Amino acid sequence: MTASDYIISCLATRMYSEPKDDGLLGFTAAGLVIRNRVMAGWGPWLTLITDHDKYSAKPDEPRILRFGDPDHDTIFRRTIGIAENIFGGREKDITEGALFYGRLDDCSEDFKERIVRPRKITDDSEFANRESQEFAIHPMVAKIGRQMFFK
Repeated sequence: MTASDYIISCLATRMYSEPKDDGLLGFTAAGLVIRNRVMAGWGPWLTLITDHDKYSAKPDEPRILRFGDPDHDTIFRRTIGIAENIFGGREKDITEGALFYGRLDDCSEDFKERIVRPRKITDDSEFANRESQEFAIHPMVAKIGRQMFFK
């Protein structure tokens, strides 16, 4: 097993541990968010896979890792293939570069305050010529299943 194989296996396990509500599309989106964080310089793959729940919409309720059986579980086998494509940069980014995601009907108040809600800009910034406009620091860029994705 190579280091890349290990990372892909860890990524697939993290993806497979996502809620099943949105199926393979949800698993794929979760893996893509991890890749986006790696590409944005947040840290190396294994750190971001391990710390995935640190950035969760519900950080006080970490997900329990579910281990799939590649010999008997076709969904997990497909998840491994998708994880391989994500790691290799071949999977299309359906999240549009998102760095955060969550269900808006089931996220913490902290997540709503930091990520979801727009901020008013009323200072002497580049937007000073507009009176009290709202601009999102983390704009919503995609909706996949029941999850909303933010940059």
